[in-house]
Order: sequence, then C-alpha cells, then structure tokens
Amino acid sequence: MFTRVNLLIRVHIRKKRSFLTVQKIPLREWKKAKTKQALLQACLELIGERSFRHVYVEDICRRAEVSKVTFFKFFPQKEDLLLYFMCLWLTDRLMELAESPKRGTQALRHLFQKVDESAREVPGIMLSLIGFLSEVKMHPCMPELSDAEIHLYYPGKEEQARAIVPDLQHLFQRCVEEAIADGEIAEGRGVEEMVIGLFTIFYGAYLTAHLYQSQDFFRFYELHLKLLL
Repeated sequence: MFTRVNLLIRVHIRKKRSFLTVQKIPLREWKKAKTKQALLQACLELIGERSFRHVYVEDICRRAEVSKVTFFKFFPQKEDLLLYFMCLWLTDRLMELAESPKRGTQALRHLFQKVDESAREVPGIMLSLIGFLSEVKMHPCMPELSDAEIHLYYPGKEEQARAIVPDLQHLFQRCVEEAIADGEIAEGRGVEEMVIGLFTIFYGAYLTAHLYQSQDFFRFYELHLKLLL
C-alpha cells in the first residue's frame, strides 16, 4: 500500500511538472512543434509504399493544411523531413533501451525489430532514407528537438528525452562495447570495424530483403548479424 501511495505521488508530481513545462513554452514554439508534427504525419501517410521522391511538397502541405512558405520555414529541404523522422525514431529507441535491461546484442536485435515494425507501417520510409543517404557524403547530423517538441512527443518524460543524443554511431559503439564486455563478441574484434559492419547491416539488410521481395525484414537482419558476430 505504501508503495502504491508513493507511486501515485510520483505520477502526480510528473503530471504537475508536465503542466508547468507546457505553461513555460511560448505559444509560438508550441504551434511550431504541432505544425512540424502535422507535416511529418502527412508525409508518412503519403509515402505508404511509394518512394519519397514521388511525394511532393504541395501534397504534404495540402494534407497538413499548411502553406508551402511555412513548410520551407521549418524544413528548408523536403529531405529534412526524413532526418526529422529518423531523429524521432532513434530517440524512441534510445528511450526504450534506457527503460529496459536490453544491452549488447539484445539491444541491437531490439533496434532491428523496430525497423521491421516501422517497415510494416510505412514500407517506403526506409528505402527513402537509404536513397537520400546515397546522395550525401556522410551520415547527416540529427536535428535538435525543441522543448516544445520534446513535450509534445514525450510528455512526462521530458528530462529523459532531453538528455538523449540521437546518434546511431554512438549507439552502435555502445552496443558493441557492451557485447564485448558480456562475452557476446570476442575481445580481439575491433570496435570501429564492428560499428562499420553494423551500419552496413542497418541499411544493407533492409535493402537485401527488399530485393528478395520479403516482408520478413527481421529475418534478414538476424542473418546478417550472425555473419558479423
């Protein structure tokens, strides 16, 4: 009973902090966050199984009921929507891992399982991201979320979300180091080389599954991961 009372008190405190957070956020920033969310949602709905290349800004704006001027104010390039999606997706995964005991190869499998789930919801998003990355010279930096965006997507967990840096390379490195420490990977393996291999798997396994016309993306991730380990 005492534990339950403590839990209720903590929930009340979190809700109170969450309310105070909203009160501190300027209305302009709150509207901006909601507009960006609407644009991203419209984009994902339009992509479906299509390529991002065939999704036009005019259609996104029409569905989100936002002007093109506003769109380019928040996203200077259409492709910035892909980075915004990746930022939120990766933040979600890091939040999940922070709240679970998964580490090392278990954490990697969790990440790949979530790619599989996202692919079933929006089949074209991962291929669109791969296509975008093929045109840039380096893995782009993730956009920084504002306080309004953090509260919008992670209400009640703002402090945890604010502390997260959505960096895929850093996540891979951490997982490799944990796997080595847990004896899942031999100590002689180079961390940097393993991280490069995981980037290859993250994008390459998905593309291979697509070429084989398979919807079981996780099976291909598992196959590639076994080859690496």
